[in-house]
Amino acid sequence: MSSNPAAGNRRLARLYYKRVMNLAEIDVIPQIMDEDFVFTIPTHPEVFKGTKGFEEEVTGLHGAFPDVHLDVHHKWCFDDLILGLWRGTGTHTGEKPLSTPRGPLPATGHPFDIQGVSWIRADGTLLRENLANEDTLKIIHDLGVRDFSWLYQAAGASLAGGFQFPYASSGSLSFDSLVPWSRMDHPLLLEPATSSAQIEAFFAAYWSAFENVSIKITHAKRSNEVNAYRWEFTADHVRPFFSLQPCHRPIHHQGVTVCLLDGLGRVVSSYINENLIVLIGQMEAQQGSP
Repeated sequence: MSSNPAAGNRRLARLYYKRVMNLAEIDVIPQIMDEDFVFTIPTHPEVFKGTKGFEEEVTGLHGAFPDVHLDVHHKWCFDDLILGLWRGTGTHTGEKPLSTPRGPLPATGHPFDIQGVSWIRADGTLLRENLANEDTLKIIHDLGVRDFSWLYQAAGASLAGGFQFPYASSGSLSFDSLVPWSRMDHPLLLEPATSSAQIEAFFAAYWSAFENVSIKITHAKRSNEVNAYRWEFTADHVRPFFSLQPCHRPIHHQGVTVCLLDGLGRVVSSYINENLIVLIGQMEAQQGSP
């Protein structure tokens, strides 16, 4: 283990994002991980293990999207964790079919533009595990596999109440830690919420769909600058989820929330990433799709 793990992790992060993910320099992979490394991401059904497994992930990504690029707009390197927020772009023109939970997807010719989170366990010497999340809904929408305009429109409409009218939450969630001008990026919103009132209104609409909610925090990391946590929840879908009618069945959902803090510990902006394709699939299991 490195004598200065945070510094070592900053070096590993530079190699991982710039040379491996963006430039596909697969010869760098053995320098930053070993055969114990594990990579998971919701859009791929496989769990990639070790250097050869991750080489398969990188070559598959660049084989499907030759111009793929991750723009890491926020990054924190701790002694045991690299946390990165990124915007991913690319064009689906490659010869290698994209691996998806529903099978290989040949080139569609469409560009994509999504947000993602890397939650990388590291010790300053090697990367050990990456539990990544990316906007599964937007990539399916952008590639033309399925049009989710109806859902984006319904979610965006939930912001109007918070923008126009004062709102008091009747639920158990507390928004006291938000500054009034808080900003939130969420995969259901094509444009971010730009005030604490809009954020409250959005989550009031979001959680109104569920009963018997049970939330579990699976990983957490906090500093003076950031509060991040990975979560799972189970619930019964009993009312409309924006414009998606209730299935009256139990659902299980997963995601990650990263909150940026000011000097007083208040949330000034937040980035939420959820595996919405799996959530919507559960909701639609016993009903027709819009």
